[in-house]
Amino acid sequence: MNRITMKKIMGFLVAWGILFLGMLPGSALAASMDHYLSGPLFTCDASSPNLILADNSSGTGSGSSGSRMSIDRISAGKLHKYLGYATLAAGLVAGVSGSDDGLHKGAGTAAAAFAVATCATGFSEYGNYFDMDEGLSVHNIHIVLGTLATAGFVATVANAYANDDDGHAGLGIASGVLMVVPVVVLKF
Repeated sequence: MNRITMKKIMGFLVAWGILFLGMLPGSALAASMDHYLSGPLFTCDASSPNLILADNSSGTGSGSSGSRMSIDRISAGKLHKYLGYATLAAGLVAGVSGSDDGLHKGAGTAAAAFAVATCATGFSEYGNYFDMDEGLSVHNIHIVLGTLATAGFVATVANAYANDDDGHAGLGIASGVLMVVPVVVLKF
């Protein structure tokens, strides 16, 4: 890979991060990180104000016979959570797909893009949780390791496209582990 291609890839990843930052509502400060991360992964509560297109009408008459749909944005905390899970899934697909050019490269690039978006939404929503005075707190560990994992995924993709060999496997595995540990630290 030449430098122009590398610049295009890195620009693509940065653009996705900026796109996800731009989608965040201006007042999306979580009262508690645990509030967003404590629920099960595949639960759908139609009365939740955090769902896109959730029916949040009170049912009282507004002159219409049916309930009206309100369009609410997904909270930045939920977006961060699901982007993190998407990063793990894409990284797993990249890891188990071997050196297949199409699926492996696509999943690896997707993992890096999801990692950048996860990191961006995490800093936007939970940046105030990082406190050096707390030392090795759960939140500090999550933030530092997640950021290192993101840098690792981006470096892995850059290395893979630049060298086009298997020399990036160790970096990809280490980045995957660094992305799993912050989730485990918060959950357990």
